[in-house]
Amino acid sequence: MRRQERQAKRAHTKRCHKSSPRSKAGKAAQNDEPGCMQRDVRDAVCPLWSLPYEEQLSMKFNKVQDALNILARGVIKKCRRERAGGGYATLPKWTLTRKGQSENPVQLSGIVRSPVLDGYRNKSEFTVGLDTDGERSVGFNVGLFRDGVTAVSSPQDCRNISPIAKCIATAFQLFLRSEARDSLESGSCLLPAWDKRRAVGFWRLLTVREGGFAPKSGSWSDWVRHFPSAEMITKDDNTYSSSDKALVSSEEDIGLQYPKMQASSEVMVILQVSMSGYNASTARASCVRAASALREAACNATPDPFPLTQILMQVHEGVSNAAHPESPLYDVETVTAVSAQRNVIHENLCGLSFSLSASAFFQVNTCGADVMYQLVREWASPHGRTLLLDVCCGTGTIGLTLAKNVKTVLGIDVVASAIEDARANASLNGIDNCDWIVAKAEDALPALFNEYAPLVMPKKITYSSEHATSESQVPSSEVSDSDDGLPIYIDEGLRKTSVKPRSLDKCAEDYEYDDIVAIVDPPRAGLHKSVLHALRKQTCLRRIVYISCNPESMASNCIELCTPQGPDGNSGGSPFTPTKAFAVDLFPHTMHCEAVVLLER
Repeated sequence: MRRQERQAKRAHTKRCHKSSPRSKAGKAAQNDEPGCMQRDVRDAVCPLWSLPYEEQLSMKFNKVQDALNILARGVIKKCRRERAGGGYATLPKWTLTRKGQSENPVQLSGIVRSPVLDGYRNKSEFTVGLDTDGERSVGFNVGLFRDGVTAVSSPQDCRNISPIAKCIATAFQLFLRSEARDSLESGSCLLPAWDKRRAVGFWRLLTVREGGFAPKSGSWSDWVRHFPSAEMITKDDNTYSSSDKALVSSEEDIGLQYPKMQASSEVMVILQVSMSGYNASTARASCVRAASALREAACNATPDPFPLTQILMQVHEGVSNAAHPESPLYDVETVTAVSAQRNVIHENLCGLSFSLSASAFFQVNTCGADVMYQLVREWASPHGRTLLLDVCCGTGTIGLTLAKNVKTVLGIDVVASAIEDARANASLNGIDNCDWIVAKAEDALPALFNEYAPLVMPKKITYSSEHATSESQVPSSEVSDSDDGLPIYIDEGLRKTSVKPRSLDKCAEDYEYDDIVAIVDPPRAGLHKSVLHALRKQTCLRRIVYISCNPESMASNCIELCTPQGPDGNSGGSPFTPTKAFAVDLFPHTMHCEAVVLLER
């Protein structure tokens, strides 16, 4: 871990010790459960809650810069290993650093801060359980189950949770405690909270989704912040020089206010329950009472009441709270089965409206996602004759926000319900130039490239090795075949490789597409190696915008895409070059950060 990160964590610890006594909501009282003494739920949910936002951004900036340095070192290591085995001997120029220049081969351009600092989450999932006093509680676990900690504490002090979600959580907790008191007095049947240790109970999870509350984010460039790179930090005291401090704000800027009540604002509540062993009529009656309590809380909320558009019950019998997307859904008040795709709320993003079902994935920070997608659109540089590949597309947010700038969008995702949501969102916005495919990307991409490559105008693509750091081992006048069947020629004089057009008799109008651009937004584990191979081998793919919620897996994937391979460096496709990179903070007060990298060739 970097010295600066360690120093920031020490500062966080000192602030925690010096802070005023924590509220009952934030502090877990002492009890016999392991690890619960003096534990603050904020340390589990938003561990950077006490750090000034400037310091949070600095930590995340360095985290992504470290990942880019891992990328460069990984390419250098693989090149040397290839050279030792008699392969390509040339290091890409971008891996070098020169005296007087940045020590980072790939320099992070900056970090895009979140436009909203507090209460930014549009989706919150609250555990239903017992607090350390044995009372029913709705909020977050104060520790890890594997450490023997099951106590649940209120989210009221968590800086990333919206006031609307806190209001609903409080109302549901009051309802559960009221039910317990009534049962004790009357002797009626009590539906218990879920017990993780024994995997029994009725009430399991409360999910709150919000749509239409986000303010306008403005231009992404307005939220860019710059920090000095590691070598600009003095080694003695690990602080910035006075000139460097001017690069960041000395006062915490809270940014935009969320939530902002609007005519389009909607709220969905999902009560997850386990029906195993419980009387159906008793469960229905209790759920109806819960819905009534939640509606009353929404109507009396301050400073602004808010609409409860959907109140749903999800039945889930698994051990963990992670329910399958196809788990049965019911309208709580009518107690009738409903369709997830029809019972939705809507969120506005980049000028489009997106329908959100109970299980649909959507970025939890709407304003942050808005500015990140603006950046992606700018770097992708699509135009009216571009074929856009949206790999790991989810509900189609990225592809749809770029659809008006391209000729065709091809979205790929393995989750069928996400593709259904993507189709619904395209229809909702009147977008008809998108095709959505349910498949693993590694299975779909080879067939898609085979189908669409003949429709892409074959430009004369030049890959220069004049930037090489050592003599290339490419034989002179060598002729070979590219992976898409086009002849490759090596020009001994210019040391350049070019792809010969399929037919010199055709003009641009004879082809449907000018180019292919890929946007990849994989899960934390990154892309499958088969996907990386398929992306790299296609010579008509010149640009990839890689979005990652895990900078470490991003570095690993980019090493595969950017390392020269084989005797001429182009085996498996010409290597990409990382040309731009930004960090994007979608998760203030947590350790998580997005990275966006532009790869070109």
